[in-house]
Amino acid sequence: MRGYKDTQTTTGFPPIPRHFKKCLLAQIVGGTLVLYIYYTLNGGFIPKFLVPRLPYFNVGPDIGCLLFFDVDNDASKIRWERQANSRQAVKDAMNNEKVHMISGDIILKGQGTKSQALIPVMAKPPETTSDITLKEWLQEVRFGKKGIRLHIHSPEALDISLQVLNDFNKQNPMKFPVWIHADVLQGPHGEEPIIDIQRFVRTQQRLFPKCTLSFGWTTGTHTDLSQSAYTWESVWDMLNLVQEFDFQDQLIVFQARLSLVHNSIPQLKWLCDNVKSSSLMIWHEDGDIVVSEDVMYVSYRFPPQGVYFDLNHDRFQLLLDQYRHFSRDKVSHHVLMRDERVFKPDGWWKMGFHRQKNSVLASTEGIILATPIVYLTSKSKYMPTSEIYIQGRITFFNRDNRESESHVTGLNIYVRPTEYERFDNIVGIRCFIGVGGEIEVTGSNLPDNIENFRKAARVTPTHTNCYRFKIVDDRTQIFFWITSLHDCTTLESVAEPESSTPLLTVPIPNSLFSKELRPFILKMEDVKRQVLIDELSIKHK
Repeated sequence: MRGYKDTQTTTGFPPIPRHFKKCLLAQIVGGTLVLYIYYTLNGGFIPKFLVPRLPYFNVGPDIGCLLFFDVDNDASKIRWERQANSRQAVKDAMNNEKVHMISGDIILKGQGTKSQALIPVMAKPPETTSDITLKEWLQEVRFGKKGIRLHIHSPEALDISLQVLNDFNKQNPMKFPVWIHADVLQGPHGEEPIIDIQRFVRTQQRLFPKCTLSFGWTTGTHTDLSQSAYTWESVWDMLNLVQEFDFQDQLIVFQARLSLVHNSIPQLKWLCDNVKSSSLMIWHEDGDIVVSEDVMYVSYRFPPQGVYFDLNHDRFQLLLDQYRHFSRDKVSHHVLMRDERVFKPDGWWKMGFHRQKNSVLASTEGIILATPIVYLTSKSKYMPTSEIYIQGRITFFNRDNRESESHVTGLNIYVRPTEYERFDNIVGIRCFIGVGGEIEVTGSNLPDNIENFRKAARVTPTHTNCYRFKIVDDRTQIFFWITSLHDCTTLESVAEPESSTPLLTVPIPNSLFSKELRPFILKMEDVKRQVLIDELSIKHK
């Protein structure tokens, strides 16, 4: 109709009244204000009473790097900025999008001088001062999305530094990873540590318990590092120190120097395998001579989530980025040779009182038997034949400083065991390797009607207390090879030649023959030594 005005919109719906628009706007503004007040008072959108039940959302300084950063659960993708000990250095690190973790070093202002003051500053010895204090440094990193690692270099700075962290965290909750590090044990070519681990951990648990704890060894330089390593004794010391404290689920990191890992991977992997919630950090010191194969060796032996790399070296970092998940193709042939001989825990049962703490310490790199009340039994069973032999490498330790007993203190290797339910009554043929180089083949708990077939010999022991053995049971005789080794630590020692002639050849009575399949058993004879078995395999010729 002409003159008629359509009151509908082009969409076919009547227009929204103006007063309704005002009401809707007021609701949006009011709702936003309520959400803002709730978020401010609650500290987030998730109700506080639910946060303890949802640990994924309970982000604090103890959060793991692999959970905080989007790196596909691959610790090698974490990038580090080390020694950010000045105002400009920490600002640059915060602005660097490639950096995930920022490292700083802590001493007291005027450390070691007459002007020393109880003010933690960011500097690394031999420096004695800095243009930024720890408190100011924390102000620089608090609003970023990066984690921090703080290396405490001075025992005098320990308490006051952790108190500063505690106070700062209360005022400005740290919702990013925080690592606290100290060198607590003497390592290869290193000096005595100045930080006492007992005091370090107790202070940390009292003042700043929620963090990742990082432990390291002091190290030094040497013209020839080919024989250097983090020894089994030193990693065992670290294990004992860590076990003194009830860390529960606290994340722990062990730090090792790249130039020293060539001969240390089995020891470091064993340590991480025996410490719950632990991982490894590999760091490279400028000027150290390192071969690329060592970077690949670490990658090959540790899972992606188990090892961090602070390399500060373009070539090594590029190699890691390209071959982290294909490292087997880049390792030394000695590593692959060791694969053929290394102890494989899946092939053995732990028997006896193996649940007793530290009675047996197993890893994918070796196993330590620390008491005669536990023993290893092969899962596979065999008949006597010249086509099958057992071989291995063992190292004895004297952790308790006890005197050994000839022909008693050592390792037993049992063949053809007929009874082995009890650790103190294994029935079979006993092949013994003594700490002092004694070797012996004899019956063990056999019936009285079995004629005696004992034979014994001796090899000259070395300072390493390390032996390689091979045993063949061809039904009528036991052939026993034994070699006393001068080197059991270096990677290259895996290729040491074996003796071509058995040291003992022992005829076995026919009455002991049986067509039943039997396992191999390994067991310590007494408590005066502990034994590391890092090579152990049963081979078919």
